Amino acid sequence: MKRWFIAGGVLLALFAALVTASVLLPDSPDRLAGSITNARPQGVRALGQVLAANGVEVTQVTTLDEATAAATAGSSLAVYLSSDLSDAALDRLQDVPADLVIAYAGNGDQDSIETLTDGQVLADYWWADSAPRADCTDPDAVAAGTLTADSAGIFTDGDTVTTCFADDSGSALYADTRTDRHRVTVVAGSRWLRNDTILAEGNAALALRVFGRNAKLVWYLPGADALPQGESQSGELDPFTLLPPWARIAFAVLLVAGAAAALWRGRRFGALVPEQLPVEVPASEVSSGLARLYRQASARGHAAAGLRAATIHRIAARLGLPASASADLVVERLAQASGDLPERIRELCYGPAPASDSALVELATDLTDLERRLTTRE
Repeated sequence: MKRWFIAGGVLLALFAALVTASVLLPDSPDRLAGSITNARPQGVRALGQVLAANGVEVTQVTTLDEATAAATAGSSLAVYLSSDLSDAALDRLQDVPADLVIAYAGNGDQDSIETLTDGQVLADYWWADSAPRADCTDPDAVAAGTLTADSAGIFTDGDTVTTCFADDSGSALYADTRTDRHRVTVVAGSRWLRNDTILAEGNAALALRVFGRNAKLVWYLPGADALPQGESQSGELDPFTLLPPWARIAFAVLLVAGAAAALWRGRRFGALVPEQLPVEVPASEVSSGLARLYRQASARGHAAAGLRAATIHRIAARLGLPASASADLVVERLAQASGDLPERIRELCYGPAPASDSALVELATDLTDLERRLTTRE
C-alpha cells in the first residue's frame, strides 16, 4: 500500500510540474485566438489556407520587430487587435509603408484604432442583433453583402472615410481610409474571421478581398513587446513582462531541476535498517524508541514480525528446537505442546501483517498468552 502511495505522490508531483511549466512557458501561436495557424474554432486557419491557395504569401509574426521588418511597400500588414498597444508600438506601426488591415477584436475602450487612423476611426460598441448589409460604395463590402457581427463596432469621424455595415445609431463594422503613409482598413469584430463562422453571411468574401489585396500578407498577433509595460494581452498585469525574455524558460528549467533533485536526494520510505548504537542504552529505552518509530511510520508489519520472531525464539529454546528449524516444524511442535490447531498456530506465528493498531495489540496479546501457556505447562 505504501509503495502505491509513494508512486501516486511522484506521479502527482510530475503532473504539477508539467502544469506549472506549461503556465510559465509562453503560449504557442497555434493556440492563440486569431492565429492564422490555429485550427480550433477561435482560430483563423481556414482563412490563411484559402489565401495561400489563391496565391497570397501569408506570414504570421508575433513580435513588433518582425512585423515592421516584413511590412514592406506593396504588401498588407494585418493587425489582430484585441487590446491597446503601447505608444512606441503604435508609432512604429504608423510608419510602415505597407497597407494596414486592422481586425478589431477588442472592446470599445481602446484608443489604438484612433491613433493608427490619425483620428478618423474610433472604437465603439455594436448593439444591433441582425447581420447588417453593406449599404456603401466600397467594392469589397458590396461583394460581401452582409457580415456577422459581435460586440465590437467602430465610429468614423472624417469625410474621407468610407463606412459600411452601419446600424441606425451610426456604429459600423467596416471603415476604409488613407493616411499620409498608407491605406488603413478597419473591420470590427472577430466572429466573421473565425474558423467556425467564416462561411456564414458574406464573411469569406470580405476576408478574401480585404486580406488578399496584395500578393504578400503579414499577419501580426501583438505580443508582450507591443503591449503597455506590465500588461498581458487580456489587459491584466503580467509580471513576466517586467523580466528578461528568457525568464519563463529559466523558471521552467529551475522547476524541473528542483523536482529532479527532490527525487534524487529526497527522503526514502523504504524498510528500516538496523544500526549499531554508539553508546550503551538501556534495553527498555531502545524498545520504547523503536516502538515509537514503528508507530510514527505505521510499520505494523515490522512490529508484528519482531514480536513473532522474539516469541518463537523463546518458545523454541524451551522446546529444544534448533534455530534453523523450518516453519512447518515449529508449527507442528507448538501445536503439540499447546494443544491448539496447527492452522491457528501458523496464522499466529507466520500470518499476514496486522491491518490496524488494534489488530497489532490483539496479536501481541495472543502471542503472550501462547508463551504463558507453554511456560505454565512446563
